[in-house]
Amino acid sequence: LDPASKLSFPIFLNTGNSEWKKLVGLGVRTVTFLQMHVYVLGLYMKTDDIESLKNLDGFKEFDRQKFLENEEMANNLVNQPYDISIRLVPVRATNTQHLRDGFVRLFMQRLKAQSLTEDEEREVLKAIQDFKSKFVNMNVKKQTEFIFTKTKEGGLKIVYEGKEWGTVDNMWVAKNFIMGYLSPISPSSEAALKDIADGFERLIK
Repeated sequence: LDPASKLSFPIFLNTGNSEWKKLVGLGVRTVTFLQMHVYVLGLYMKTDDIESLKNLDGFKEFDRQKFLENEEMANNLVNQPYDISIRLVPVRATNTQHLRDGFVRLFMQRLKAQSLTEDEEREVLKAIQDFKSKFVNMNVKKQTEFIFTKTKEGGLKIVYEGKEWGTVDNMWVAKNFIMGYLSPISPSSEAALKDIADGFERLIK
């Protein structure tokens, strides 16, 4: 249960192909203006992958404070061939354009902060356009479900209410979508980041 929005999330989530993932942590995204709640998100991973974190550098001796202070541990996590899903549920009625534009702003902020070659940047911008094109222009009811999955192959799969909208086949987009919620530098949801850190601490130790 997210205490701020009172929305409850399942402990286990089926993300297709009979793949069940476990909830690591969840929290609400709030916009500064009037502290308005936008959506609640939860991070899910396969139990086998969570178990294998016990052997991953930076995670086997999980340090919550370090996780909340720099990106190194989260970067190491998204660089692994793990399926990582973000289940996202709007708290209020919205539309896909509004949500999509928020995600694109996140990508552009992260792109500006990184040193990529011109060719790499061109590829990323092309992939961001592909990401935008996956969103059907439509109204989104509150408490409906998006699932964004960084696949172990390195793509970003988008599913809304059980219907697959497609996969962006770009490693940078897949990793940086997840990093938007795991990075302590301007996280999309401070509450979710702290709860995810608590979840890793509980599940790994």
